[in-house]
Amino acid sequence: MGAIVRSLENFVNTLLDIIIIKTGIVISEDNLIELLNEAFPDDKTFQNYHLRKHYSIRLRSEEFEFYCLELRKKLGELEEDIQPYFINNIDKMLEWHKKGFNPTKVAHKLIDIMAEFNNAENPSCIDPNLVIEKAINDKIAPLPLILELLKSFIESQKLSNTIFPVEQINWDGGTELEELFTRESLPKKSSEFIEQKFINYLQANPEKLEFMHWRNFERLTAEFFKRENYEVELGSGTNDGGIDLRVFDRENTEKPYIIVQCKRHKMSHKVKIETVKSFYTDVEFEGATKGLIATTSRIAKGGKKIASIRKYPLQFAENEEIKDWVDKMKKR
Repeated sequence: MGAIVRSLENFVNTLLDIIIIKTGIVISEDNLIELLNEAFPDDKTFQNYHLRKHYSIRLRSEEFEFYCLELRKKLGELEEDIQPYFINNIDKMLEWHKKGFNPTKVAHKLIDIMAEFNNAENPSCIDPNLVIEKAINDKIAPLPLILELLKSFIESQKLSNTIFPVEQINWDGGTELEELFTRESLPKKSSEFIEQKFINYLQANPEKLEFMHWRNFERLTAEFFKRENYEVELGSGTNDGGIDLRVFDRENTEKPYIIVQCKRHKMSHKVKIETVKSFYTDVEFEGATKGLIATTSRIAKGGKKIASIRKYPLQFAENEEIKDWVDKMKKR
């Protein structure tokens, strides 16, 4: 494939446009350079960027695509191991050849069928059921191959770094990455406690958990319990008496099933024994079945020990378990 020559600044700004629209996360030029240097520590292209931004660089198109995909993974929009479907399924494709079906020719037939059902008003919306039904009726291939190829089309479109018109039309302005770390971020959907794009970002960058804004950690915890099918009441964030969340069993909403205290700490700052003892009294006062201290760091050994000896109805979710929560909430 061919190469183009452009200024480093122009290259970075083009990357920035694509990354922001694809991920929905708004980052600055400095954020992008930081991400590039993290993702490609041995690549000297972006080192001393502000001194070299007007220099010309020669870049092949496949190199540009690679930068885009790696940055989208870094921001959590794409899974780390995602690849074009055919690459992951070469053996399957060879098996179909042996059975007398050429996947490439079948793919062209599927594309022709999809063109028949193209919606002029919303070209991105094609009913897959209609495509599958016609493909079966036309006997273009066995159903398993048809489904595999349709999946490959979806994966390829997801991997594309082209900005389609529908993406620009549906662009909601994005959410600034800075919000995750500096202030409470209110999600655009009232049904959510935290933006899915932030969950995806944290799943891709779990080391950032300890630096997120404390209120957003409360929102992340609330979102987890909501998805576990509980009713969740998020506290005010201030003057809440140490109770950040009240979690209710949907079959019994008179008293909270769990009360939660969230501690967004750095890994070097453990949750102290005094916090555990104090929180136990809140559980008793609320009449909750149990209490949970959720932290981005760890609980001091003394805190766990006293809860065990005194049989406090307390549980603890530490850094590794919080990472598991985020993994579970990641949407692919």
